[in-house]
Formats: sequence, C-alpha cells, structure tokens
Amino acid sequence: MTDLRGAKSTVEGALSLRSRPAAASVIATCLNAQAESRPRSVIGRVFGASPLSEASRRPFVEALGELHVVDELAKLGPAWEVLHEVPVGERGQVVDHLAIGPAGVFAVEVVHQPADAIAVRGDALTVNGVARPHLALCRDLATDAAVGLTRATGVNVPVRGLIVFVTPGALSVRDEPDDVGVTSDRGVHKWLAGRAHVLDAATVEAITDAAAAPTTWRGAASPRTPGFDAEAFDALRVEVQRAWLARGLWGAAVIAAAAIAALQIF
Repeated sequence: MTDLRGAKSTVEGALSLRSRPAAASVIATCLNAQAESRPRSVIGRVFGASPLSEASRRPFVEALGELHVVDELAKLGPAWEVLHEVPVGERGQVVDHLAIGPAGVFAVEVVHQPADAIAVRGDALTVNGVARPHLALCRDLATDAAVGLTRATGVNVPVRGLIVFVTPGALSVRDEPDDVGVTSDRGVHKWLAGRAHVLDAATVEAITDAAAAPTTWRGAASPRTPGFDAEAFDALRVEVQRAWLARGLWGAAVIAAAAIAALQIF
C-alpha cells in the first residue's frame, strides 16, 4: 500500500513537479467532503458503521484506486520515472500520471468503472455497451503533453495515452488504437514492462527533468493542493478498515448464534 505519510500537505517554494504526491486532488476532495459529515456515535463505532459520508465515499474509493495504480507503476523499477497530476493543458487539463521510461512517455489516465464491462474495438470504447469518450480525452491529454515536452526539449517527444480502468468487471480489447493503450489496474505494470525499449537512460532523465519543470507547462498551477493532508487520509483509511473488521466480526457472531440456536431446536 502506498504510504502517504512522507508527503507534505503544502510544498513551500517547490520548483519541481516531482514534489506532487499521487492522488492529491481526489484525496483533498474526499477530506473536504468528510469534514462536513457528522462524527459516528459510540454505538455506530461499536457496530462498525462506516465513517465515510455519502459525499466522501466515492472520492475515497477513487483515491484508493489511484494509489493502487501508483503501486503497480512502482513495480517498473528505477528505470522509470512517474510524475503525478501534471498540468499538461493550457486550460487546466491535468494528466493523472506521466510515466517516462525505456518504453517511452505515457500519459496515464485512471478511470474508475468498478464491476463494469469495458470493450475496445479500434476507436470505439464502450462501458456496459454504451459509447464513452475516454479514448478521445486521453488522446488529447497525450497530445498536449507531447507539445509541451517537445517545446521544452527542442526535440520531438512522442507521448502515448494509456487508460487504466480500476477493477473492471470485464475488459475486452481488440484492435487497440496505435496512440492510446487500454488496460486494467492489475495489468498496467505488465503492459508497460512488455513494450519495446526506445529510450536510453540519459534521454529518460532529460525528458523527466523537462516534465518536472513547471515552466514546461503553460497551464501550470501551484504545487499546493488545498485540503490535501496525507496523515488525515491515512487516519481515515485506518478508520474505514476498522469499521469493516467490526462489521465482519458482528456478522460472524450473528451467524454463529443462529447456528447454535438451530442445533438446539433440532
């Protein structure tokens, strides 16, 4: 599990996007929503009521998904560099992760479609049979990233889009587009590790340096993310896990009591 405790809630005077923690925006959204919720009662705590409010539940799950993808990307090893929440667009568009390594540069977009059926047929992507614009949106982000990196380095830097679906119910990819890949959170490491090598270590470092410089991105925002608090999110994550365990224990106790009662009857 990704450990956020070493991250800073604000980054004073940071000059590099390397200082941006993963999932900072969605974590801030979760915590801001959670701050508006009522604390659980003593009885609620005993019986394992979820500490999450209705408004904070979705961003909490999305944050966990983002962090899981980051954990998978970390398996690529030191030959790869991954920057988070890179502001590639001039109108504030942000790519979730920019992965730079021997296989090239990839604009990684994380999409949360738990238990849904994803199908890719060339340039058509559907979720539960309904057409969705994920390919076009990811392609635009990759193009924006390529323009910024090419302008900053003075050489052509191709960027391929990569959509990562978190815990899809099914994922079927046929005739994958040349400029946008599609995979799952469980498959992203193998997808990237299996690509042919096109960059040497020096080039990876040079592109990463350019990508990490705020001056590369005309739409670059402040490195601070208002509301982001690594320790508060970790504490919330522990609370959620404890509540889940409490519900499990009470459920097991009810089943055991029912079984004993049934044996006494018969």
